[in-house]
Amino acid sequence: MLKNINSLSCSEIALTDSVLSHFQDIPIPNNFNSLLDEFSSLSGCPCLFLDFKDRYVHSSDCKAMTLLESELAKNSNSFFADIFRMKPEREDECIELVYGSHARGVFVPVKIKGVVFGYFVYGQFIENTDSLALKIEKELQLTKDEIEESKLLKILSRTEIEDNIYKSIRFLKGITSQLEMSYDLKNEIRKNQEIANELRIQKTFFQNLFDHSPEAIVILDNEDKVIQANQEFLRLFEYSLEEIKSKEINDLIVPERFKEEGKKATKFASDGKMIDMTTIRQTKSGRQIHVQVLGKPIVLDNSQLAVYGIYRNLTQQVWNQKSQQIMHRISEILNSSMNTVEMIGKIGEELEQVIGAGKLFLELIAPNGRSLRSFTEKDEDFKAINYSESLSSAVIRGKKMLYLTGSQISETMLKNKLSLEQIPKNWLGIPLISEDKVLGVFGVSTFIDGSEMNLESIKLLEVLSIQLAAGTVKKKKDNELRMLHRSMEQSPASIVITDLNGDIEYVNPKFCHISGYSLKEVIGKNPRILKSGITPDQTYKEMWEAVLAGEEWAGEFLNVKKNKELYWERANFSPIKNEYGKITHIVSVKEDITEAKNVEKKLLESKNRAEESDRLKSTFLANMSHELRTPLNAVIGFSNLCDDSLSITEILEFVGLINKSGNQLLGIIEDILSFTSIESQSFQIGEEEFFMFNFIEDVKKMSKEKQVQENKERLGLQFKTDENYSRILVKSDYQRLLQVVTNLIKNALKFTNEGVVEFGYKVDGEELSLYIKDSGVGIEKEKKDVIFDKFRQADDSITRTFGGTGLGLAISKKIMDMLGGTIEVESEPNVGSTFTLRLNCVISKTDSKKELNNTNGMQTSNSPLILVAEDEISNFKLIEAILKRNSYEVMRAENGEEAVEMCKNNSNIRLVLMDIRMPIMDGLIATKKIKSFNPNIPIIAQTAYAMDGDENKAKEEGCDDYISKPIKKDLLLEKIKALI
Repeated sequence: MLKNINSLSCSEIALTDSVLSHFQDIPIPNNFNSLLDEFSSLSGCPCLFLDFKDRYVHSSDCKAMTLLESELAKNSNSFFADIFRMKPEREDECIELVYGSHARGVFVPVKIKGVVFGYFVYGQFIENTDSLALKIEKELQLTKDEIEESKLLKILSRTEIEDNIYKSIRFLKGITSQLEMSYDLKNEIRKNQEIANELRIQKTFFQNLFDHSPEAIVILDNEDKVIQANQEFLRLFEYSLEEIKSKEINDLIVPERFKEEGKKATKFASDGKMIDMTTIRQTKSGRQIHVQVLGKPIVLDNSQLAVYGIYRNLTQQVWNQKSQQIMHRISEILNSSMNTVEMIGKIGEELEQVIGAGKLFLELIAPNGRSLRSFTEKDEDFKAINYSESLSSAVIRGKKMLYLTGSQISETMLKNKLSLEQIPKNWLGIPLISEDKVLGVFGVSTFIDGSEMNLESIKLLEVLSIQLAAGTVKKKKDNELRMLHRSMEQSPASIVITDLNGDIEYVNPKFCHISGYSLKEVIGKNPRILKSGITPDQTYKEMWEAVLAGEEWAGEFLNVKKNKELYWERANFSPIKNEYGKITHIVSVKEDITEAKNVEKKLLESKNRAEESDRLKSTFLANMSHELRTPLNAVIGFSNLCDDSLSITEILEFVGLINKSGNQLLGIIEDILSFTSIESQSFQIGEEEFFMFNFIEDVKKMSKEKQVQENKERLGLQFKTDENYSRILVKSDYQRLLQVVTNLIKNALKFTNEGVVEFGYKVDGEELSLYIKDSGVGIEKEKKDVIFDKFRQADDSITRTFGGTGLGLAISKKIMDMLGGTIEVESEPNVGSTFTLRLNCVISKTDSKKELNNTNGMQTSNSPLILVAEDEISNFKLIEAILKRNSYEVMRAENGEEAVEMCKNNSNIRLVLMDIRMPIMDGLIATKKIKSFNPNIPIIAQTAYAMDGDENKAKEEGCDDYISKPIKKDLLLEKIKALI
């Protein structure tokens, strides 16, 4: 089988030579000739042994080797090397080849310690399938060369060939054994000779390897600090050895975003693990490079001495594929929706490894053409600068790229009369040109020595500048379109675009917001869906005629929303024309003027109300004149009649009439003063706790007085309480609530001629409902709201049957609003009216049934002991007097500390009345201590500082109830009774 001949690489040959050099002194055994003759006899083929130095021994039939020698060896410097270069395809590593025209030979490798020392060769045969063998077998006529060649060849079958190969391998085992024995002997002698020089050789080798290695090598101590670095490392990372010795490697060459990765690599090495990774590292100038990092600990006697690291520069390999990726990603950035600032920032991130320590900048010619809009990757936005403040002006004038270093920058500044705030060390500027027009300059400026850019980076930035120029133009157009789109999307007016058939193609969000229709619901529909049927058809006709004639049209429409709500719009319609002047679409910009229409309506209503108010004031003044003059007439008239001519009976009668008219006049004045106080916001509302049984008693008293004043003694007065509760404690402004109830009862008496006036109250949760019911003239339905307006009554005429200022109900409503309550009226003409007051003011209530049960089960002791903790003697004497008059025993503590001790030592104390503010220990701390050992004893907190939140704070600290000073007797007794 013919073998392919492939040449070995130089490194493979060098490696083979270095190994075979150990075999130099191994001799060829003396008995090789006889051994070869014996095998030649067995196989019928001549054979030989060839070693790596091209020494060979052959069988006695040397004539048979002539063809082999003449064909293969004659033009070769090393016969062994030629065969060794051939790659065996057989598993037994034998090489079978054809030489000459037909001859074949088999080369069987002879190995010592796994290395090929030489080859055993047998040959000068042809396979029976060969063309020459077939001609010989068929006794065909041979050529002269074939006749000569056939004399030296033996014809073998494939089976015979393979059998000979098998015999060769077995035959060589003995020869190999002899050679290895000879090698071992020689090798042992050589080792003894080399041991003395081994350390020196190794040191020299590794020092040379370290110093002159093409790989960047650094040796670190166990704290990750540099011990030694070779020349390639110093060149690659731009440091001197003095700059990096004893410095941590991560601080020198690891970029900020790879710090965590660097720490992990250090941890791996310290754990004795091998490091093999591809990453990015940074040079002294800030240039970032791709490297493969190999690292491993240096260990001696199981102790780690140091760590070596090998850095292989992959930047150029990575660059080719990276540059394509960078351009692709930058293209995506340029085509994105980012603004220019974000765009340059992202491009800067992509080009970080290209620009190194440099700063990416973009300077665009401002729209006014008189300045530059300058941006660098660290800025938040563009800033305006003059041409004289930038090297870009030189690029803009020359319309070509400039790469300036050192003195070139100074020359350019002088030539162009530039005044830079900061002068760079290196500067690259590339013009952005579109349609032969310079848009600006894109480039990199660096301020660190030795940070020059390489040619590949400059070329990449040149290509990028073309993209950036196109991207800048596109961005400008996109921004214009986006601005136009946003102005439409964010417009406070509705915008609708239709085709010439009136079908909607676009609406902005404001249209959807106003009309209630979604975008999906209106696209393709006709705006007639907004028609209310109220706007005249003639309006639409005029609009279409004007727009289709190429004119603008403006008008107002009353339209209808999706929810059927009507709204007013002021609309401007304009035709949209293409570049040929043909109308293609119609745009309408519409403003919702519903509010303006409503304001107009309200202004009209306000005008009417003002006129009504003026009328009311005139009526009020007339009524006031009437109301004031009537009692004044009686007062003055009867006063003038009182003289000596009158009898005592007449004088008393007149005095009664004068007093009645005076009270009537006083009531009018009080109403006016109250209303004035409310209107001027000087009307004060207070809060206090009171029981409803006290309140109803005052209502009864006031009602009877009003009944006499109104001459309505004939009417019945009824008072009803909530039968479900025996005691109801509320918190509100007592006097103001009484004023409202009195006003309502006075009105009820005034407008009732026959029947009954009833007052009562009910409780529902925390809500207190008070009602005043009469059987009077009643109020018409449409007048119910009017009666609460100032200066108004159900009948405003000066000839009305009932007098009054018309302020009573207005004052009552204002007071209820200020109390946080409501006032309602239910009425029917000639049947009567019911006014209801509602307030959320109920603090506590005692169920009538529960109180009855509790009374039945009360203890019979009449003298419970109460401890009064009070430092003020006058306050104590007042409380003592109240309690002793109600059959309670009293003892005093002058501070909180005494109160705690008394409660510990006296088990007969049934209740503690605790002042919050006391010396030595305040009441809240004392309460906490007492409750800690006697949680069941009731404690009522009392204080003169009745601020919001005091009650909750007292209860949080353990008090069972709370009362504020000045203390009301009935309220105090009620609270004590509830707790004992």
